[in-house]
Amino acid sequence: MKKYVVFLVVSLLVSCNKSEELNSNIPNSPVSFSIDVSIGGADSELRYENVGYSKLFNTTHPAAMSAGHGRYGYSGVVVTRAMDNKLYAFEACCPYECKKEISLNVDGYFLKCGKCGSSFEVGNGSGRVNKGPASQPLKIYNVYESPSGVCNVVN
Repeated sequence: MKKYVVFLVVSLLVSCNKSEELNSNIPNSPVSFSIDVSIGGADSELRYENVGYSKLFNTTHPAAMSAGHGRYGYSGVVVTRAMDNKLYAFEACCPYECKKEISLNVDGYFLKCGKCGSSFEVGNGSGRVNKGPASQPLKIYNVYESPSGVCNVVN
């Protein structure tokens, strides 16, 4: 019985460490902005059926609908029209580097860190690590699409 309790405690500690690994090193920062993906909208390149396109939003490149009022996470937010035709939003900061000034670069269905070389899959909506040294996936933010083409990105 004593061995069982020790095993249970050790298992819980190991599983707690594992779940902490999945948490991001990137500080929590507010995300709240709107984009217009309708035909003719300011962000129409992200419209429905334009699969594979990604766009970075940050204080330097704000969303037109939220220009003075947008909040763009820690380093910015990359919005992607994924292969399933849904919009996904990812933190633009590499979880390995964790430096606000190092923003990920769009490379097709991937986001890549120019500093450490880590690569993250965004074309499938996951943000998971494709190539390290990063071991944590990208932070994902919520995207609420409406039939009118106006989408809200929030955390």
